[in-house]
Amino acid sequence: MRQSIGRGRKPLAALLGSSGAAALASLATPASAQEAPATEAPAVQEVVVTGSRIRSDGSKSPTPLTVVSADQLAAMGPSGLVEGVSQLPQFFASQSVAAVQTAGVGGNGWFLRGGYGNLDLRGLGINRTLTLLNGHRVISSSAFGGVDVNVIPKAMVSNVETVTGGASAAYGTDAVAGVVNFKLNRNFTGLRADVQQSITSRGDNRGLQASVSYGTKLGDRGHILLSGEFSMQDGVHTMRGRDWYKAYGVINGNVYPDVVSTSTSFNGLIYAPGTRLNAMQFLRDGSGITPFVASGVSAGAIGGVRGLAGSQSITNGGSGDYIGRDQLTIFPDADRSSIYAYADYEIADHVTVYAQYIRGQNKTFRYNEPTGSLSGTPSVARIYSGNAFLPASVQQIMTADGIESFEFRRIGGDSDFGRLSTQRDNSVMNSFAGGLTWDISGGALDGWQADLYYQYGTNKRKAYQNGLRLDRIFAALDAVTDPATGQPVCRVSLYGNSFPGCVPINLFGQGNASAAAIDYVTGYEPGQQITTPIYYADTGFARGETLSYVSGTEKVGITDLRQHQFEFSMNGTLVEGWAGPIKAAFGGSWRREAIRQVVQDPGNPAANHDTFRPVQCSDPKVTANPPPGLRNVSNADCGNSVALQYSKVSNIRGAINVTELFGETQVPLLSEAGPIRSANLHLAGRWANYTGSGGIWAYKAGLEADIADFLRLRGTWSRDVRAANLSERFDKTGGITSIDDPRTPGVIESISVTNYSGGNPRVNPEKADTWTAGAVIRPGFAPGLSLSADYYDIRVKGAIARLGSQGVFNGCVIDAAPELCALVSFDTAGQPTLIGDIFINVNQNRVRGLDVEANYTRPMNLTGGEGEAINLRLFANWLFENSQTLSNGTYIDRAGQTGIQQSDGFPYGLPKFKLTGNVTYTSGGFSFFTQARYIGSGTQENARPRDAAYNKVDSAFYLDLRLAQKVKFGTDSEVEIFGSVTNLTDRSPPVTPYYSNFYTRAIQFNSVLFDLLGRRFTVGMKFAL
Repeated sequence: MRQSIGRGRKPLAALLGSSGAAALASLATPASAQEAPATEAPAVQEVVVTGSRIRSDGSKSPTPLTVVSADQLAAMGPSGLVEGVSQLPQFFASQSVAAVQTAGVGGNGWFLRGGYGNLDLRGLGINRTLTLLNGHRVISSSAFGGVDVNVIPKAMVSNVETVTGGASAAYGTDAVAGVVNFKLNRNFTGLRADVQQSITSRGDNRGLQASVSYGTKLGDRGHILLSGEFSMQDGVHTMRGRDWYKAYGVINGNVYPDVVSTSTSFNGLIYAPGTRLNAMQFLRDGSGITPFVASGVSAGAIGGVRGLAGSQSITNGGSGDYIGRDQLTIFPDADRSSIYAYADYEIADHVTVYAQYIRGQNKTFRYNEPTGSLSGTPSVARIYSGNAFLPASVQQIMTADGIESFEFRRIGGDSDFGRLSTQRDNSVMNSFAGGLTWDISGGALDGWQADLYYQYGTNKRKAYQNGLRLDRIFAALDAVTDPATGQPVCRVSLYGNSFPGCVPINLFGQGNASAAAIDYVTGYEPGQQITTPIYYADTGFARGETLSYVSGTEKVGITDLRQHQFEFSMNGTLVEGWAGPIKAAFGGSWRREAIRQVVQDPGNPAANHDTFRPVQCSDPKVTANPPPGLRNVSNADCGNSVALQYSKVSNIRGAINVTELFGETQVPLLSEAGPIRSANLHLAGRWANYTGSGGIWAYKAGLEADIADFLRLRGTWSRDVRAANLSERFDKTGGITSIDDPRTPGVIESISVTNYSGGNPRVNPEKADTWTAGAVIRPGFAPGLSLSADYYDIRVKGAIARLGSQGVFNGCVIDAAPELCALVSFDTAGQPTLIGDIFINVNQNRVRGLDVEANYTRPMNLTGGEGEAINLRLFANWLFENSQTLSNGTYIDRAGQTGIQQSDGFPYGLPKFKLTGNVTYTSGGFSFFTQARYIGSGTQENARPRDAAYNKVDSAFYLDLRLAQKVKFGTDSEVEIFGSVTNLTDRSPPVTPYYSNFYTRAIQFNSVLFDLLGRRFTVGMKFAL
């Protein structure tokens, strides 16, 4: 499998922005122009800034606004847009290529968002952060919501504006935590080409990126722009070379290195209590057995503390003198490409039409985990006496001691089906937009601007997965000697043809399975023509649709998202008020979002997870109904609805229609004639009607005032909303679950019931109340200095979540909640028979904190270079609370969790303090950039003792550096050569000790928050003609 591909980046130099809304005006120069007294600068042109639909000079915004130029973003994160934006402390646990590994702990990569470029403001979740492109919505990258930032043409980005307060009144659903608006330079003219390469100090993660852009005028009225780019970045699929990985885990409350499982082995572990075979493992060559030694400290299924021969490799159990697996993805192979085309033309005075096309493609590859697991969590196998591959010594003991069978625990290694457990992803976004802008001149609407546009977007994602076939492995493992040939054969083959083509497999030791056997128990047979009715999660076969395809070796999930949106808006001055012009904006929009997800699964062709069961249960009687002779299927896998291990995905189809009306006004309250220089009131409201959940209001009020030349105060209150995404509405799966009946206290029982879980088309939108209050200080004694501080408090009510089948049942029989009892069916004896665990409005979330931003620009004369200046910029965040209140009243505050939660293995990236500070020096064509990033210390899990050694996560400090030199030639041409070092000191990630019984390995890092790659270098050139 090819290891390459990756991200890109842009140059550096001229910084932009300043604290808050003031950053916008500084885009023209390194200085913060609008933060200076008005007499020092000419009037600033009115524009529409993110967070409002009213044109203003950018300084009249009550909502905190952070603006970062594309050059500075590239310096902050050379590998791509999402990495650069994520350096801002307001972002928590954003999903990027580098953060995907531990983000999948406790889950499967198939369920992640495609493309790996989703932003998360405030740690409230990706689906509560709205990402815009030039102020317009972008189609989501998956059914879970969220936009893949990697599809945005990075070469054309001029700046990124981040609103860190609720903005649903201006933009609608999802803008609960705020808005990130990527603005493209649609006025670019000339020819520009960029190329860069990157590599880590360990010689891996090689990357290449290149882009070409061309823009030209069409006479005096038009403009056309074309841009294309691609990047390739090699994946990192081993821990070798990163000696900080020591397999740290927690045993009996203490942290130890080299922690492995005592319940499984890559060679195969025998579990047969009370016999001579118990706790024996097979030799690597499968010729015999040896004691399974986990020396040192041991605790249940975790133990085995000892020195390893290769501590940067994944090992399991026993003496540690062998390596079971070396393929572990900490950074996937990643390819990205994009095409951007834009044209506009002034068809009449002040009337301009435009058209835009964007295509973005992302491809990734990674090794899946766990790698074909029969470890007992949950799958396990059983080996019977007479197995054709058993060593003679083991068979003798079984015969002599009358041992009929033993439990066999094993995990796939690189020498067998472990290397074939893989995931690939290929997503393609296409967006077509056309619109009209009209700057009205004369008449009653003189000075108003009208904007009309239509946009159609598609996002097609294909997710490919390979791995262990649960419907075949148990038949292949039960190998016996064919009495007719004397050769190993699947036992089931002696009694019929229920498993045609079954090939017996030898999993005793490592590397002893034949290629034919490995091929039989992994993946699918290519070239099969399959035509099947489609079973949708919510309607079954009722739609009458069919799916036809030719199978490959992998299971394929195809998600087709489509979005139509139409919007009309106007903004301008309503009337001249007592303290200045009263401005307004209003409009309406219609949007349709649709999904069709189908699964190409030869093991369950219709993807019918309700009644079809490809994994058969044991039936050792040779005269029974098919499949006769099958006798070793584990209880955890009996009746599984998916043939390929850990790959349950449903067919989905549904659509949402949204109709919205919105309005906004800005009312000057005080003019500069009074003691207070100015004060403005901002009001906004939006009504929206959603399919299935009806109408809902979002609204906002804000106030900002210039108290003096050096001080501006601002504050907002808003009601924001988030409607359920496509997955929360339409994605359902069915199956069997076990519950305990709380009506019989003191009796622990396990009642099997049929359940269905997932989407609810009628779930109501979430509601959030957000307060912000802050100040901007521009001290007169320090020209060019701007300081801001903003407090925020976000309370989400009726958060969309699931209770779990047990929670639904308890809420019905204990609390008599009618909405939950409607989801439970009982038989005539009062016993539960069916439980629906669907998304409902149950939880509450709250996030509180403080943002601080500082920006200082000062001209210098050290070398006498043209435009010599220094710019210092600092961003900081204090997180006071990030809590969740569950439906049963349980309060959980995760602020400060920066490790892996011990209770469920989920990684959190919620430090109580984060800081990013950078310095840029420019002189003539030379520029120097350095950046410091600090992540405060935290805990693994706040619910655990804070002073416990295993619960402490160290802080992290990173230092970055960039040098660039521009050389001009001719009148309009230049070339820039640059080089950068990310993580200059090669800071290792803090230890977050956690042993996963599911993955059967220690996970000692949190890539959601910390850098796993180490020091890396980037060099490149930029040409402008």
